[in-house]
Amino acid sequence: MIKIPIATEKRKLLIFEDEDSMQTVLAEALISEKFQLEFVSKEAIGKTDVSDPELILLDHSSAPLSHVENYCEKIKAIFPGAPLIVLSAYPLTNFCNYTNHMDVFIAKPFDLNHLLTSVDSCLICRRVGV
Repeated sequence: MIKIPIATEKRKLLIFEDEDSMQTVLAEALISEKFQLEFVSKEAIGKTDVSDPELILLDHSSAPLSHVENYCEKIKAIFPGAPLIVLSAYPLTNFCNYTNHMDVFIAKPFDLNHLLTSVDSCLICRRVGV
């Protein structure tokens, strides 16, 4: 039987999200789960002073293009131990060059229970070292 350490303080989540309405939805869903949330824009990747987030959410609001910077790769280079969940209105097939840098992909619109389950699963895997 695997023993999972129980968090005694709020878990830090770093969320790259630019839209106020989506920040509100995510905050309402995740605050009730007792997370410490930090919202930053994608332009702040590499410039934020958040240390060791336990999980990162990236709202990829634009379709990834081959000549555009790979946000997923850049985030994982800065925070290699933090699971990365990508939210997007674009299908996963548009992210074929990105998938090895993301832990979970969630298509929009999404069910909040699915998001919360994915967050919990990623945090459990991180705690047990999977």
